[in-house]
Amino acid sequence: MELKAIYLCLFLLYVRKVSSLKCYTCSCTEDDSDTTCLTGPGKKSGMVTDCDKKYCYTVRVDYKDPRGKLQSLLRTCLDKPDYMHEVIEDETHRSYYMACKSDLCNNGNGRTDGSDQENGAFGDKSTIYCPGIGSNRSSVINVNMFMYVVIYLAYCCL
Repeated sequence: MELKAIYLCLFLLYVRKVSSLKCYTCSCTEDDSDTTCLTGPGKKSGMVTDCDKKYCYTVRVDYKDPRGKLQSLLRTCLDKPDYMHEVIEDETHRSYYMACKSDLCNNGNGRTDGSDQENGAFGDKSTIYCPGIGSNRSSVINVNMFMYVVIYLAYCCL
């Protein structure tokens, strides 16, 4: 009986670890004096959220004139983003949308994916984006495999 309880505790701890997506959640506008959301959301407490959604999401809106001037930035988590990796322009604004599925992946300046702050704007016409299964897919497989092992050991050994 004691062994069953240990297996159950280990299983619950493991499932809890992989089931939550951590995302930066904050916003700022051109009028805000605190630009931590733009320059380094991990530097301030309260900007990381354990989300129950599928995607971390970033939306950055810049003015076209003056070029690159920030109007607003939003970091959040969503189940169904309107756009995955898109740059949409109108007469006055350029909007950058980025959705991702790994912990704290919605970092960066809002124009890039966060892996390279200076280069590689994901709206560059020479960049090709291929959707994949995301990094959290392996976690689902790990949880399923772990469940089968726990059930097998509990059934066979107890």
